[in-house]
Amino acid sequence: MPYVLGIHVGATATSAAIARRQGGRWGAATPLPLSSTGHTVPTVLCRVQDGSFVAGESASRQELTHHEWVVRGFTRQVGDDAPLLVGSEFVTAQALVAAVVEWVADNVAQQLGHPAEHITVAHSAAWGPFRSHLVRQALAGLGLRDLTLVPEPLAVALDYASKQQVAEQDAVAVANVGGTGFDATVLRRRAPGFDVLGSTLDSGHPSGQDLDDEVFAHLRAEFGSQLDAMDPADPEHRAALAGLRADCVRAKEALSHHPGTTVHVDLPNLRTDFAMSRSRYEQLVRTHLERVPELLLQAVQSAAVSPEDLSALVLAGGTMRTPMAKQLVAERLERTPQVDAAPELVAARGAAVSAVGVLSSVSDQAASVAETSVLMRVEGPGSGGLDVIDGEPEREAPVRPPVEVEPMYLEPPDEDRQRLFKILKLSAAALLIIGGLVLTVVQGVGGDQPASPITSQQR
Repeated sequence: MPYVLGIHVGATATSAAIARRQGGRWGAATPLPLSSTGHTVPTVLCRVQDGSFVAGESASRQELTHHEWVVRGFTRQVGDDAPLLVGSEFVTAQALVAAVVEWVADNVAQQLGHPAEHITVAHSAAWGPFRSHLVRQALAGLGLRDLTLVPEPLAVALDYASKQQVAEQDAVAVANVGGTGFDATVLRRRAPGFDVLGSTLDSGHPSGQDLDDEVFAHLRAEFGSQLDAMDPADPEHRAALAGLRADCVRAKEALSHHPGTTVHVDLPNLRTDFAMSRSRYEQLVRTHLERVPELLLQAVQSAAVSPEDLSALVLAGGTMRTPMAKQLVAERLERTPQVDAAPELVAARGAAVSAVGVLSSVSDQAASVAETSVLMRVEGPGSGGLDVIDGEPEREAPVRPPVEVEPMYLEPPDEDRQRLFKILKLSAAALLIIGGLVLTVVQGVGGDQPASPITSQQR
């Protein structure tokens, strides 16, 4: 069954969504799992022996033993002059982004049995035309040319508009807390898409990693002596620390749904379960989440609109699962924000919606051309064509009067004049040659005379 693919390459996580075509209609965009454990995979790459890359969980597992061949955090470095060292080779950040897209496209094609008809990639809001162009070039180098790039806020807005009615010229604000930063954008509806109002506000904080750090710091306050005894150079200790960090992330996500959870502390010198409540977690991260409504309000003001002018506030990113984030935005902007049940997947779904729009636009243009060609093909009576249009008999075309064209008189060429011009040109050329010879002889004679001696008076 034909499908289009939307890919969101986030700073720390990558996701995908597809939309299938049934008959002449496209279905809704739905997320597609990229691993056996969930819909998202880490935005991590590992270079293997044949020079290619593996991504996601497979790459993350290699980080403990072959960390020099593993790279992450490269989406914000697209366009930088300095490439990244992966193993023994330097690779540009845009080439790494292209490798992630290729890996996802191949993964989805293996799951569904054939490649997508079109691919749309949702990227960081901080990218401009230059960075997008670099990524396009890198993708073209991998043979991926039939694709579209859209900023993440636009993808989120398209996903929202596919589920909720957004009237023409309505303004929508999109705020996203990603793994390594925050961005907020105001867009105005102009079907079939959106226009960006003002400029995107991009900040390194708050981020999902900030919240992870708070949970880990809370554990360090409880088990500081055991953690300080760990040796990062020891592979076993390094693996234990990585596992603890990953469990802090899992606990953060669990506290978005449940009033409490436990963090599994599995260290060489300590094994226990540490209980954490949502109220305690919100106390730890409140200072970070309080920045969300303030930055969002700045983005709204930069777009020359007020919160009352917005038709919707859309919060995206896995961090927005935290109930406190929604509460703080509602209190500060006096508007109830919209948060999807899976806010970390809305950008991928919006990218798939964009891909549907691209193919639909191409199909509409093709249909319009085909329809125009049929209507323009009007044949006269007796030629086997259409004799009746809209129920009326075809009128005979008026007979065009004949046009008599009098031939222009051209004077025959004057042969005597042409012969005279030819003689004059030859004579001038001969005179030039003779003059050159005379000058050469004169200069030669003058050069053979001895120089006049210098007299005493001249001295």
